[in-house]
Amino acid sequence: MGQAKQRGTKEQRVAQAKAKTDALRPEKLVCGACKTEFTDFDAMDTRNMRGIRAAFGGICPSCGETVLAFSGERDAVADAMIAWQDAMGSDGKLGMQSRAGQHIPFED
Repeated sequence: MGQAKQRGTKEQRVAQAKAKTDALRPEKLVCGACKTEFTDFDAMDTRNMRGIRAAFGGICPSCGETVLAFSGERDAVADAMIAWQDAMGSDGKLGMQSRAGQHIPFED
């Protein structure tokens, strides 16, 4: 029997993965540009992002900036942010955020 089947049915495995992501979901995101806190954001697919446990993203309701939060290994998070900046063609306003929403910007 394959390892996946040993962990349960497909529905059970999907529910387990969703529970892991939900456990990592921050209470709110904080915009790095205008510091607006908001709770309307989505989980992102991280299946092909080695070292990333969860990612969340939304649009700031005040200024319209894209706000992303990654949870995972330090180097993987840094690589993901650099890849996102490259894909968007602009520099992001990088920072760190606690699960409760305390935002700490990274200084140049």
